[in-house]
Amino acid sequence: MSRRTLGNAGYLAQDTIVAPATAVGGAIAIIRLSGGKSGPIVCALTAGKVDPASAPPRTLIRANLRDERGGLLDDAMIAWFPGPGSYTGEDSAEIHVHGGAWVVSRVLQNLHARGARRALPGEFSFRAVRNGKMNLSQAEAVSDLIGAENEAAASLALEKMSGTQSKLVSELAEELRNLATFGEVGIDFADQDIEEVSLPALRKRAERARQRLQLLSESYARGSKIQSGVGTALLGLPNAGKSSFFNALLGEDRSIVSEIAGTTRDIVRERVTLSGTRASVTLRLEDTAGLRESSDPIEKIGIERTRQATHRADLLLLVVDARTTRETIDLFLTQSAAPISEKRRVIGVLSKCDLATPREIEGARAALSESGKRRVVETSAFTGAGIQEASLVIADECESMTHREAGEVLLTRESQAEAVNEAREHLDRALTAPQIELFAADLRQSLASLGPLIGETPAEEILTRIFSTFCIGK
Repeated sequence: MSRRTLGNAGYLAQDTIVAPATAVGGAIAIIRLSGGKSGPIVCALTAGKVDPASAPPRTLIRANLRDERGGLLDDAMIAWFPGPGSYTGEDSAEIHVHGGAWVVSRVLQNLHARGARRALPGEFSFRAVRNGKMNLSQAEAVSDLIGAENEAAASLALEKMSGTQSKLVSELAEELRNLATFGEVGIDFADQDIEEVSLPALRKRAERARQRLQLLSESYARGSKIQSGVGTALLGLPNAGKSSFFNALLGEDRSIVSEIAGTTRDIVRERVTLSGTRASVTLRLEDTAGLRESSDPIEKIGIERTRQATHRADLLLLVVDARTTRETIDLFLTQSAAPISEKRRVIGVLSKCDLATPREIEGARAALSESGKRRVVETSAFTGAGIQEASLVIADECESMTHREAGEVLLTRESQAEAVNEAREHLDRALTAPQIELFAADLRQSLASLGPLIGETPAEEILTRIFSTFCIGK
């Protein structure tokens, strides 16, 4: 979203905003309103039935909604939230209307006509941050909770909303602030040889802070997998049964299945949440084109995209037709050696086991398992045999990549990781600074990098990038 798109309605604008907070088409739809004109707008919309000057706060009041000519729009329920005790910290209202698209559209049109503009993505949460109702990390946790697809993601988001991440980062920031202050004191008393503010002593304390930042930075690898899903690519020869297995995991016919080799030309992507023995995990599942030599220019593009997908995946599922000969499997493994060697997480999937003999299955299993080093599951998408076991094995493998101790803080967003990494880089420079003046300056820069995570408002370009990923109405 560019500044041209935002016009005069950027995130720092002070006007009154409105947006649906629920999906249209259900029995009830909720429309949110926030800003200085909320009171007069609600009063006019209800023809004085709901007067914010006298309406009981946080209480649903039944009222007819009227357009500017007095025509009936809907029989609704309205809750009034006076600032600063509202979600955004401003005068706000929630309007509960019948959920039909026409009703919601007409009410929104009338709210726009009375002076409320359409909210930007996440603008209600942004105003909550701007008005001190929550910090940026907590606002991002709200978005994470809305998007959570498994218990671990929801639990992590709820803990962040309660302030666990903010508390940890604030403690780190306070340590950096103290170090920078001691450094500046050390400049003034450089000729008095005070050990506590000497450069060696301050470097020792800074190293401990750097280690804590390093751990926080490394947590993003797990946190992003919990929140966004574990990248999982299906890899195999053409007509190996990848698409059938892909559909079986999803429980729906998402990818085209055909006996004609090379049917899958492009990557098909879906998200699926699987239950393991300890926890549920979300996968970003990719069905890829089969690997083989091809002169077809379109298929060659698909094969190149397959190679790219396998390089970026966190987990590879090697799908092999159980009837495949040992020589063919060995050749396939040789051709796939580069992406396989990069991954510590590889699971073998024998497909079409309903069509294979026990001897064929055993031979393919031995070839695919690499002498017992790799877990192999036997499946049949046609009969459903082995699909549940495969789901369990995959979920448990992914759970080991996403395991989190109770209360452990993990970064889940790239913007958070970037801020922490930038802070760590400045701290690294401070640790090698030859003079205490440079040490103190680098510490201040490190502290400034953590600003967005400890409640300091970043520039509007950064806010736009962060909040534009939120849903409308939140």
